[in-house]
Amino acid sequence: MSKNNLSKKVLIWYDKNRRDLPWRKVNQNSDPYETWISEVMLQQTTVEAVKPYFRKFLSKWPTIQDLAKSNINDVMDMWSGLGYYSRAKNIHKSSHIIINNYNGKFPNKYDELIKLPGIGPYTAGAILAIAFNKGAVVIDANIERILLRLNGILLPIKDVKKELRELASTLNPEKRIGDYVQALMDIGSKICKPKNPNCSICPIKSNCKSLQNDLTELIPLKDKVKVRPIKEAELFWIVSNNDKIFLRRRSLSGLLPGMLEFPSSEWISTNKKRKSIAFPFSGKWESIPGKITHTFSHFELSLKVYTFKGIDQDSLNGLWENKENLNKIGLPSLMRKVYRHVLSKEGIRFEK
Repeated sequence: MSKNNLSKKVLIWYDKNRRDLPWRKVNQNSDPYETWISEVMLQQTTVEAVKPYFRKFLSKWPTIQDLAKSNINDVMDMWSGLGYYSRAKNIHKSSHIIINNYNGKFPNKYDELIKLPGIGPYTAGAILAIAFNKGAVVIDANIERILLRLNGILLPIKDVKKELRELASTLNPEKRIGDYVQALMDIGSKICKPKNPNCSICPIKSNCKSLQNDLTELIPLKDKVKVRPIKEAELFWIVSNNDKIFLRRRSLSGLLPGMLEFPSSEWISTNKKRKSIAFPFSGKWESIPGKITHTFSHFELSLKVYTFKGIDQDSLNGLWENKENLNKIGLPSLMRKVYRHVLSKEGIRFEK
């Protein structure tokens, strides 16, 4: 496969069909700060979900200097609903490193980028290619799928990741590397999709061994689906004597770092028996009908909600919020499910 032949076809297609995305620049290198924020947001998250968050984030912190001056809690709250909250924590931490160690100038070497919290091989390569037009290896799920199909590789992706990186490194053009990488991402998203790829309009179909051998629907070869373990916990919906709801902020370590939450018991596996419910204080707790389920990347969580009404606000350290404002503050998706579940029993509903 000729690298020049392939990249030429890809770039001609891209010039006519590129997606209009808020972090992309036309006929110029992208800003490394904006590229970094967008690439981190796009980890495990769809483009459509990221667009409004990216605009909101850049509006509040348009430069890395602004981000470094921000409060970590404000960053975590801004991230609420986007998921994988360690990403926000790492972005904030990295902004301080860039300000202190690089005088606020974004590093443009792989060995420097890879040391920043939350930046792995893919993100480092994407920043170098898109923002600095450097010949880095950039390979995401879309590009992996394209390479597998182009070469007719009938193996699970996990078994050939090293080989795909080596292959990708041989195909980078000498110019417009950032555009080439983004073009492949667009082709993977719009044409060479996981299911029902639209091969008839693919600009590189003549290079595709999978199409020639009728293998496109079989590649990538599927791994066996792993069953997620289930964890359980009790969640405590605490209502003050003036009808406000109690929240607290989670630790900066672990899941949902630094996010606001309604307090709960420890999340434990269903194969472990809990001796008793660890209520935060004694009193008349009432069970709310139904359960709340939420899927994390490695397990599913099932919550049973208990409520206590009429406590004095001064007796607990945390945040007290009006029920009607819960949809306006920075809460992760799990906690949004909680308040919608509980308040629906009272006839209060919010738009999703």
